[in-house]
Parts: sequence; structure tokens; C-alpha cells
Amino acid sequence: MPAEKLLVYEVSDGWEPLCAFLGVPVPDEEFPWLNDSAAFVRTVAEFRSRQ
Repeated sequence: MPAEKLLVYEVSDGWEPLCAFLGVPVPDEEFPWLNDSAAFVRTVAEFRSRQ
């Protein structure tokens, strides 16, 4: 595969490299960091409270 068709992407890099690769503008909204450690702790706590 040609190098220009491959993106090695780390989610921690945010919007910029992904949007540049796709040739689209960077959104005005913040990158969706859904799986940060605080969210994980909340999810585990919610799961445990249901049992």
C-alpha cells in the first residue's frame, strides 16, 4: 500500500492528523474523548450499582 494511503493514527493526537489525512476541515467541536479514565470509573461505578 502506498504510504500516502496509510494513516498511522493515535486517538490521543486528536482531530488534526485525521482531518488532514481525510482532507476535511477540523471541526469546531472538541475531540470526543469518551474513554478517558474518569469516564471509565463512572461506567464501572454505574455497572456495580446495578448488581
